Amino acid sequence: MSDPTYPEPGQPRQRSIGIKDVAAAAGVSWKTVTNVIHGRPNVGPATRRRVEQAIQDLGYRANLAGRQLRHGRTGLLTVSVPDLATPYYADLARSIVQRAREDDYTVLIDETGHSIARETAAARGYAVRFTDGVMLSPSRLTATEIGALRSDTPIVLLGEQPESGGLDHVSIDNGASAREATRHMLTLGRRRLAFLGAEIGPSHRRASSLRIAGIQQALAAEQDRPELTLIETSEFSRSEGFARTRLAFEAGPTPDALLCATDLLAVGALHALASLGLRVPDDVAVLGWDNAPEGEYSWPPLTTIAPDMGDFATQSLNLLIARIAEPEAPPRRALVKHRLVVRSSTLGRAATFNPAVPYQIRYEEPSPAMLIRKARARAGMTQAALATAAGTSQAMIARYEADAVSPTVPSLRRILRALGSDLHLDATPTAD
Repeated sequence: MSDPTYPEPGQPRQRSIGIKDVAAAAGVSWKTVTNVIHGRPNVGPATRRRVEQAIQDLGYRANLAGRQLRHGRTGLLTVSVPDLATPYYADLARSIVQRAREDDYTVLIDETGHSIARETAAARGYAVRFTDGVMLSPSRLTATEIGALRSDTPIVLLGEQPESGGLDHVSIDNGASAREATRHMLTLGRRRLAFLGAEIGPSHRRASSLRIAGIQQALAAEQDRPELTLIETSEFSRSEGFARTRLAFEAGPTPDALLCATDLLAVGALHALASLGLRVPDDVAVLGWDNAPEGEYSWPPLTTIAPDMGDFATQSLNLLIARIAEPEAPPRRALVKHRLVVRSSTLGRAATFNPAVPYQIRYEEPSPAMLIRKARARAGMTQAALATAAGTSQAMIARYEADAVSPTVPSLRRILRALGSDLHLDATPTAD
């Protein structure tokens, strides 16, 4: 039976239920309804139950700002994500908060905890009307289910979904990014590929299906038809990546390339491969998605598909603000820019130096030791003089030059500036 308060997509929405409607249904005054909503003690138990039942039956949502908001907006938006402990969702929420300030919006963050009930509340605009619009990244509900639940609160769907459910939707191009990741592995000569993160459950709920399809498209273009193994997971976590990788690689034969649906799965996989005595990338090249910070500092540093979070935030807010202004406009789709960040987990010591990864540089070419020695020789400067100019100690300069410790990128930049060097962090020094 359909709920008249939350009509199916495409159907006209009825007017919002008000306090007087609740009062009439419960046979009380509107002041009594207000007392129940605010939890005041001057209402008898039987009357309170009758009012609460009427609120539930009618789907009434309290408007916190009352009469003032009947002629305006709150200036509040909500971003709803499954788990703030996951770096991807935390980074997404933070990017949206920062971007929203430019348009004078305040963003409230709702962590659903992968709960169907919490995602349902977000899809309906919450029981208490406090937000002008919702940006929802679901993990349990499908886009079609969210579309059926939505109320008159504008909503934008975030992240990987096989369909949009008639909603505005923002995500990276999963097919294109998967093809790019696969071609990277194929270029490296890998022919036995595995995808870690094939979700368990009905096919219409599998967001990972988009990436699997992209991988299959890239493999189909190869004449020798490389292999693809799907490794199922029940969640995208480090522990699941560790457990599923161990099971898959113990069973054999082992893949020579592992594409992981998220960086967290990949970090768990790296640990599992090390525990099995397999070398990365010599035996198995590993790649993830999301560009999580810990992937930069894993060993070896993790190659990843990096979504542009600034672009993600901008596209999400633009769609939501447009939806607030034009509630009946056709649904829109926005694709977020992404890039392949190549690190040592696929390319080994030949990986291109990446100045965004401070502690990776020791393992790349050119090494910081090579840069500093070359620049100091050209400048004719002693280690002691360089240490003074760069604001560090002579002992530390000596350790850098001996390749005993790796400097951070800011430290290396300070040293090169102190030397007046024209050498760049991404340029191999030439021989004299």
